[in-house]
Amino acid sequence: MLDWEQVRARANGDGEFRIHARFWNSRIRLRIGERRYQMVVDSGEIVSIDRWYRGTACDLAIMAPEEDWEAMLASVPRPFYQDLYPATLHHGFDVAGDIGHYCAYYPAIRRLIEVMRDVRNGIEESAA
Repeated sequence: MLDWEQVRARANGDGEFRIHARFWNSRIRLRIGERRYQMVVDSGEIVSIDRWYRGTACDLAIMAPEEDWEAMLASVPRPFYQDLYPATLHHGFDVAGDIGHYCAYYPAIRRLIEVMRDVRNGIEESAA
C-alpha cells in the first residue's frame, strides 16, 4: 500500500512533523485491513516502520479496514476522511491506547497522515 521507507524519510525531513513530534517517544501499531505495522518514534524521529506479527505492547493503535485507509489517503479525501478524528466518528477508523498520548501528539499524527497521503499519491516534496 505504501513505501514505508519513503514515509519514514519524508516525515523525518518534514519541519512541521518534526516540530509537532519533538519529545515524542512511542510505539504505534497501524492496522490496514489485515496488515499490521509497528512504527517506532524516538525523540520525534521515526526510527522504523516494520511489519508487526506479535503481541508487542504499543502506546497507540490506529486501525481501519483497507477501504477506509484508501479513502483517507486519496489525493482529495471525501468528507470526514480528511482527518483522523472525524474518520473515527463517521467511518471505520478506531484509535486505541493512551488517550493522553494521542491528544498530546495529535498534530504530529495528523501531519504523518498527510505525509502518508503525499507518498501514496506520488506528490513530490516541496522545495523549501
